[in-house]
Amino acid sequence: MLVGERLKEVRKSLKLNKTQMVSGTISRSFYSRVEKNENMINARDLMEIMYSHEVPMVKFCQGLGNTRPQIYAYHERILYAYLKKDVDALNDIYHKGNFADLRIKSFIILLISKLEGQTEEAKKIIQQDPSYNCLQGNNWNEENLWFTFFILDLYDFNQVRNLIDMLFNKYHAKNVDEYTMRLVSRILVKYLDLCFKQGKRNNEMNQAIKFLKLLPNKVEFGIYKILATYYEELLDDNFENAQLIADLLQDEDLDYENVSDK
Repeated sequence: MLVGERLKEVRKSLKLNKTQMVSGTISRSFYSRVEKNENMINARDLMEIMYSHEVPMVKFCQGLGNTRPQIYAYHERILYAYLKKDVDALNDIYHKGNFADLRIKSFIILLISKLEGQTEEAKKIIQQDPSYNCLQGNNWNEENLWFTFFILDLYDFNQVRNLIDMLFNKYHAKNVDEYTMRLVSRILVKYLDLCFKQGKRNNEMNQAIKFLKLLPNKVEFGIYKILATYYEELLDDNFENAQLIADLLQDEDLDYENVSDK
């Protein structure tokens, strides 16, 4: 299926006319030609249209072919390289990757900047690209949840705390797919990590721990349930128990960012 055909399919599923579909992005006349495959649409405009209607790019690309497993594979490769602080691996992914979501390329540069200690450069990348402004909470989808884990520590703590509240409201006790729930869980663990690093204690921490401990008893969620107990022990000042859990995670080679730094 061509991009124009897929756009028309998505628009029809949303019960929108062409003017409503492109409101605030590109002109209706240009969009009409895109649907007819007479004009090409650039990646940024395509993403803006999809995100304005809360349609994940992953979902859009599914209609073009079986791209979802490939995107997930890139997500996991980038996460693993980042947690290992492997700049060479990130550079390799950047130069050899063929990404459905083109933001990933600039995002890899952001991650490399972070790992090389260029925090201000990483913040600058976010500020210059409004598509990374996830903290508004109006546009949650798989891509933004995945991005948010990596950039959470680049924002003001009060902004992050508001974001966590929004996540609870959107996903608590909701019927969402396992991959999305894993992304949310990853963000909550990162939030707990930030709280302890910055000496913050608040009610959101208890909510995050409760959320993680109530995850399904499946192997995919095991690491998050263990980390919930780890942070609960820290919150209760049971440092010896927390250290036992940290040692277990390291002995089993279950890497998680900075879990041994408490």
